[in-house]
Amino acid sequence: MPRSLVLGNGNLLATLDSHLHLRDFYFPYVGMEDHTAYGNFHHIGFYVNGKFSWISDGSWDISINYAKETLVGDSVARNDALQISVHFEDFVYTTHNIFFRKLTLTNLSDYDQEVRVFFHHDFYLYGDKQKDTAQFEPTLNSILHYRGKRYFLVGGQWDKNGNGNPLQNGIDQYTVGKSNYSGKEGTFRDAEDGYLEGNAIDQGSVDSTIRFSDQIKSGKEKTLFCWVAAGTCYSEIKKCHDRVVEMGPQKIMNHTSQFWNHWVDRTNMNFYNLPDAIQKLYKQSLLIIRTQIDNRGAILAATDSDIMSTNRDNYNYMWPRDGALTAIALSEAGYGVPSSQFFTFCQEVLTQEGYLQHKYNPDGSVGSSWHPKIKDGEIQLPIQEDESALVLVALQKHFEQFNCVDLVQKYFNGLVLKIGYFLCTYIDKKTGLPLPSYDLWEQNRAISAYTVACTIAGVHAATVLSRVTGHYESADFFEKAEKKMKKAFEKYFYSQKNGSFLKSVQIQKGKIIQEDSTIDASVMFLFLLGILPPDDPRIVSTMKAVDTHLKVSGNIGGYARFQGDSYHFDYGSGNHEWYPGNPWIITTLWKAEYIIMKAEKENDLQEAIDILQWVTNRATSSGILPEQVHPVDGRHLAVAPLTWSHATFVHTTLLLLKKLQKFSNE
Repeated sequence: MPRSLVLGNGNLLATLDSHLHLRDFYFPYVGMEDHTAYGNFHHIGFYVNGKFSWISDGSWDISINYAKETLVGDSVARNDALQISVHFEDFVYTTHNIFFRKLTLTNLSDYDQEVRVFFHHDFYLYGDKQKDTAQFEPTLNSILHYRGKRYFLVGGQWDKNGNGNPLQNGIDQYTVGKSNYSGKEGTFRDAEDGYLEGNAIDQGSVDSTIRFSDQIKSGKEKTLFCWVAAGTCYSEIKKCHDRVVEMGPQKIMNHTSQFWNHWVDRTNMNFYNLPDAIQKLYKQSLLIIRTQIDNRGAILAATDSDIMSTNRDNYNYMWPRDGALTAIALSEAGYGVPSSQFFTFCQEVLTQEGYLQHKYNPDGSVGSSWHPKIKDGEIQLPIQEDESALVLVALQKHFEQFNCVDLVQKYFNGLVLKIGYFLCTYIDKKTGLPLPSYDLWEQNRAISAYTVACTIAGVHAATVLSRVTGHYESADFFEKAEKKMKKAFEKYFYSQKNGSFLKSVQIQKGKIIQEDSTIDASVMFLFLLGILPPDDPRIVSTMKAVDTHLKVSGNIGGYARFQGDSYHFDYGSGNHEWYPGNPWIITTLWKAEYIIMKAEKENDLQEAIDILQWVTNRATSSGILPEQVHPVDGRHLAVAPLTWSHATFVHTTLLLLKKLQKFSNE
């Protein structure tokens, strides 16, 4: 189930689904240690005048959104049978690791009602369920879940003008017990009669449920806060609890909203009358991207754990490619700190040989991989070369945006030189082309046009960064290698027969022994990275082939990755003669960038604006973009949100605005 809200502060990330269930709870790294295991969630229930309802039982009408330009949820759930409406405002405190849920309950009936609210928490500490303890903390009127160095304190209170004592007007009943063990579903079942048993402690495979009760007069409302404080020891969560008591949750919420308002509006941008929906998604994309970045520099691909259903793995990794392209978008948008932290992360994990691995966990350890070190009896380097090259491209873009020579110098020896020399030596001596590596889509090991484009751009970045720091000998070395590689690319990759660039080639002793002429959207990086201009006749003819073979027909539209793409493809929707694959957000936006780059007058940009609107229409009401959508019904597929989708939307919007500015100045 794609996530409807993502909320975080760089240490703690909480995700909510379409029923407003807490589905993922990551701490202390974003994307690492999901303390709600795949497929599980924390229940929310309401007992009103003798009637009980779980928020996911089908009797609720739920709308989900963010408050304007914030990372604070703004959602409404209405239940006509219970005659109540609940306004949910969910957020993670910016300065402390606390997840808050603010519920404003309105009595819709013409009589007074007693309302009991139940929150169930089923933590999987360290991502599994064993050796845990759940216990009631009487001095804090809270429930504590702990094991090892993971402590979660669950508390709450009815709001009394933004203040109040949680000991006096907080949890009024509780229970802890077994869950997902020996046939026991969990303590949430104890809530369905409106009362909780009051068991004060349990250990092993445990969960907890708490209750808040109050009378609400006809047509009136009352506000309830519930929170989960996260820490690595008891003193940390106690400090969080004291902070809530000292400030009051409403003031904390106000501070959080104001911080995100200022964060996303730090630049006074001219949107040149772009549709409001595009402007809104641009800003929300920046906020969503920020939730996917760990404070130690890792930019996560996605944190939607439901992808675990495919092969018992997920996207909770830092792919250096995704991270680099996201860092470029952030730099261009004026956000230098997350980008610089990303470069620090990359420098720390870079191998001695000068290349980056397939992917990484947020703590810097190497992530899982499907790239073998030996195939058909031949030892091979199991990498995607673009992942190293694009980091240098991102650093060059960062320098161009902020003119930070001192920052480039900081990373020069440990990043620029090491990656640059690797790119220039990991080549076929006869052709001057890079040696084979895995392509953008991580499926085929060959010499792909996309990888060559990234490598040329990476070596060019090394040239620029060497020159600006005064390392002229290195700059000359890289410039010579760049020219040789570009010349080799033009010799081997354009097919006169097909009228388009090849996806990849296999070369032996300086001669092509195999060509892959599959039309692939990744060839658009030839102009996206400036290897060739967009009006080059070979690019123009290649883009015609992209339109012919990758544009998805029917009402949904968009562009597929490549011909016959089967990843998450639903063959019940038709075969690949009708649909080349599912439409992807990023590939469709690349087409928009081509239009923008080629435009000679303002009217030429309308098709690109239409594509931005198409992407906006694919987002949820809260602005969440997926990786891909179904070609027939448009539903989200794979993960949502995908950081790369949001980063590309930001990048494309900025490219459009830059072109609009150019035309307005002419």
